[in-house]
Amino acid sequence: MTKENHEGKGKIVQFPGLKERLLEKGIQALEKGEVHESSDLLTQAYELEPDNPDINTALVLSLYESKQYDKAGSLCKEMLHEGIGDYFEVVDMYLMILIQLHQHKEVIDTINALFDEKEVPFEKEDHFRKLLHFSEKVVNGKEPIPEEDASKEDLSSILTGKSLEEQTLTVAQLVHRNIRPFAVELEAVLRDPDAHPFLQTMILNVLREHGMDKEVIVIKFGREERVSPSTLEDVFESDFFTGVTNTLDDLLAQTNPTLFQHAQELLKRHAFLLYPFTLEEEPEEIASVYAFYTAGMFADTLLEEELREQVENSRSEGILANLKELEEISSPNI
Repeated sequence: MTKENHEGKGKIVQFPGLKERLLEKGIQALEKGEVHESSDLLTQAYELEPDNPDINTALVLSLYESKQYDKAGSLCKEMLHEGIGDYFEVVDMYLMILIQLHQHKEVIDTINALFDEKEVPFEKEDHFRKLLHFSEKVVNGKEPIPEEDASKEDLSSILTGKSLEEQTLTVAQLVHRNIRPFAVELEAVLRDPDAHPFLQTMILNVLREHGMDKEVIVIKFGREERVSPSTLEDVFESDFFTGVTNTLDDLLAQTNPTLFQHAQELLKRHAFLLYPFTLEEEPEEIASVYAFYTAGMFADTLLEEELREQVENSRSEGILANLKELEEISSPNI
């Protein structure tokens, strides 16, 4: 697939927004697993704008998913040669394709060249070294596990061995990538009761952004629920968050706007950690506890005493216990 194919065909009149619609429909088809339809749609988009990095990247992924490895490899080479798309994302796709084509010598040469030139970003070093060691084993005749399985394992394990900060940044980047190769690992994190709740929420948001209809199991804070990410509300647009925020506004915004801002930030952090779960009490009760706790943090003894009566009951004590538990969980510094 080369740009020379487009020369000498005469001028084609394009419908406004045609390539954008083809790209959108192609990506939707890819996410649904309709890989051949996806590659057909994206090929049409490529014919209209062969230098568009989004179209090129989506087309490579669709060709890869439909096992058209030779075409995908040729397109990747062209992207690297002409500087189309994110360089290391394209290199990553190219290596993935080379492994499927059993071209392990080229995998080794490509990765060694990158390391020799000190071009590899820190966050990709471990991933590239795994691919390098695997291809070296194959070339040296040592294959402890079937090659296809090994390549899938190396390519799909994007979180193992990384710090929480690195994992968070990695997941954030998946919003603009095809997540199918990583779906098993992402779903496993959602089911892991020991996983960091911040990372679990990040993953849920990525699945929601990709419109994932498949139900997944989420286990956190001793609770378990089966959810369909595409149907979830944005954490900060949920009835829980808006209801408590509005009540906090009534309690604090006019009398102490600074305290209101701090209480709202506290609520934001906790709502994000809890998602897709919420505190189950009434918004008024929750808001009173957050206002009371924040008043204590900032030594506003007048407000603290004013609210004390409202929070001296068993339900509010439960909310306060949950609040303190959430405060002990540190969010990643990114």
